[in-house]
Amino acid sequence: MTFLSRFRSSGQSAWTVIAAEGGQLRYVQGSAGKSGKPRVLAFGQTAVSQKQDLARAAKELRIPRSNRRATLLNESDYRIHMLEAPSVPPGELKAAMKWRLKEIIDFPVEEAGYDILDLPADRRGTAQGHSVYAIAAKKAILKGYVDRLDKAGLPISVIDIPETAQRNIAALYEEENRAVALLYLDDADGLLTVSSGGELYLARRLDISLDQVRNTQGQAREDLFNRILVELQRTLDNFERQFSFVVIGKLMLGPEPEDSGLLDYLVANLGIKVERVDLPQVIDLPPRRELDLPAQWRLFHLIGCSLRNGTSVQ
Repeated sequence: MTFLSRFRSSGQSAWTVIAAEGGQLRYVQGSAGKSGKPRVLAFGQTAVSQKQDLARAAKELRIPRSNRRATLLNESDYRIHMLEAPSVPPGELKAAMKWRLKEIIDFPVEEAGYDILDLPADRRGTAQGHSVYAIAAKKAILKGYVDRLDKAGLPISVIDIPETAQRNIAALYEEENRAVALLYLDDADGLLTVSSGGELYLARRLDISLDQVRNTQGQAREDLFNRILVELQRTLDNFERQFSFVVIGKLMLGPEPEDSGLLDYLVANLGIKVERVDLPQVIDLPPRRELDLPAQWRLFHLIGCSLRNGTSVQ
């Protein structure tokens, strides 16, 4: 999924993904790789004060030179909805979806930058129509991301979203003919995705955050875990009814800075296999660099975005 594609590919295999938010500048340079494990080539972060120049912070961080840079939108800056695809030829689908955007945005369509993710249809050939995810953001917001990084000497060629970044990591845990659900909690909320064959079938935000988990103990924390469990069960049941041709093999729980107990709770109660995402087990890291649990959690979606496939801007 791409909102902006400003440069032609240079043929490089690595992507450098940059995020400047919350007083922090973070980056990951990674490559999906044509064979073997994906690779993270470099990563880092530094604090950026209001008075500090972003370009100076980037220089101090020694972000690698690259013609393939990307950034991720914050959740509040875009809308994503599943819609029924119109009956048009594949090459006309994106243009045809423009007039469906009114169903998901509260601003004029002319002010929107948008893209679509085409969900795979039932390979069994049933008559059921297929769906797409429509993703839209204000052009002015997209321009703000571009301009800020341009000013820092970090021009980007792609703006991506956490949902597709998370899909890229889930793909590392796929088993043949089985879909993977992946739940990741940050300090704002949770993101649940279901993907199969490298395709995103479901993306849903949960109104439960890691910050809430941290601030509860004892029975209050168990009650919060039960809320997560119920949301997962309800969502996965609905998914299996909607996509009866996709079988979920397991749920992967994203990294946490420290173990909250959620993994053990879900293993005991969810009813399907539950495992922890452990990025160093599935991704090659730079020599003499450790990706500890706080870093795995903090850089999770940047790492996923850096594993974009292909040699051309997608």
